[in-house]
Amino acid sequence: MKLLLRASSLVHAAHCSNVLRAAGIEAELRNTWLAGAAGDIPFQESSPQVWIADAANETEAWAILNAAANPAPGPRWRCAHCDEWHEAQFAACWHCGTMKEG
Repeated sequence: MKLLLRASSLVHAAHCSNVLRAAGIEAELRNTWLAGAAGDIPFQESSPQVWIADAANETEAWAILNAAANPAPGPRWRCAHCDEWHEAQFAACWHCGTMKEG
């Protein structure tokens, strides 16, 4: 296991962990309940953490998180199945799950 990042909030750490898992990188969220202990234990030790199972995936994990935080610009697209509109960075329809064409 390798510590990838310490987050300022549990929401951010959970999002990062979910993004990594969705991309196929085994990730674990730790320190989910230690925020109340900040001050009694060092802040760095009480902040939410994201760990990855294989240290060899660190570079890929950071690239995935960077891509998620900075989506490529492009035109919006409409789902061929349900006609829902989506921003360019989404590869599947949130409403029906249909994959983006092309």
